[in-house]
Amino acid sequence: MNRFIFLVIASSLLACSGEDSSSNLRTRGQAACATPASTETVRVMQGLKPACEGCHAQGARGYFASAEAFQSLLVSDVRLVKPGSPDESELVRLLEGQGTGAFTQMPIGQKSYAQLVAEGVVTLSVSDVRAWIQGLAAQQRDARPDPDAPRISRMSGAQMQRALYQQLGLRHEDFFISATEFGIPMAEPRNDDYYPMQSPDALPMPRQIQPAARYHGLGGGSVINQVTQDRTASPTFVLTLTQVSQRWCRRALAMTDNPALFPAGTKRTADPADVKATLRRWSLHFLGERFTDAQVDALYQGVFVPLSTPTDTEPAYVGVCSYFIRHPHWIFY
Repeated sequence: MNRFIFLVIASSLLACSGEDSSSNLRTRGQAACATPASTETVRVMQGLKPACEGCHAQGARGYFASAEAFQSLLVSDVRLVKPGSPDESELVRLLEGQGTGAFTQMPIGQKSYAQLVAEGVVTLSVSDVRAWIQGLAAQQRDARPDPDAPRISRMSGAQMQRALYQQLGLRHEDFFISATEFGIPMAEPRNDDYYPMQSPDALPMPRQIQPAARYHGLGGGSVINQVTQDRTASPTFVLTLTQVSQRWCRRALAMTDNPALFPAGTKRTADPADVKATLRRWSLHFLGERFTDAQVDALYQGVFVPLSTPTDTEPAYVGVCSYFIRHPHWIFY
């Protein structure tokens, strides 16, 4: 065996060796050397969720994005949870209002965690958290990135609007004209059939309710309307994204001199070779992934062909365009 390959394999084995390594086998979506989340850990995560998920469902501190995230980002970090020692665990200190970092209390707000428990907002007490930490064994944390880790963050309403504008070659001016209300500059929808969408907090803000309602349907929050941001894949979100993606794809395809979907030199025809070339290009354009020939063939046969007619391919192109926008790898990242 090549000496270099042997050293690499040996290093990998040593990196994953240690006490109870047999129980630290890789689980789906979790790094190979990490301690998996136990049933009790998942119970504690679910108990804390009502008070903590609102601020910690995404990003570097997205502890509540999944059981794997809770385990790897919080439970396996001795700075936050020190197994066997609740008094030395920053998580307990924060819940008790004695945090030593930038924040002394979690969750942030006028009410303490104990008050939230007393009011029934959460049912997991600090005593329960202490007992769980007291019974925790040493946790092994794998610092290496996991190539199979799932995408855990959903794009926000504002991110989706910006992405659709850029990827479809659309602009604010395609949906709105300038207007005023009591002398205040506002955005007047050109035609509601285009499904215009705008955050109520954007400037100029929409003059009618439909653009804001669609924005909220995609989970967009608003200070003015006092609507909380929602990153769940709710039925309202799915319905709104389906309608918006179909209308906006049709709008983009109807535009002349729009290179976003068909750059110079590409063909928009019904020829299978041209269509498949477009689908392959769009997979990279929308998802950042280059579809294989098998994936392209499946999309062509499953979506494009059923929607195409001998005299009109527009519904077919709208269908595959909308397919990419509704793809999980576009929605989540």
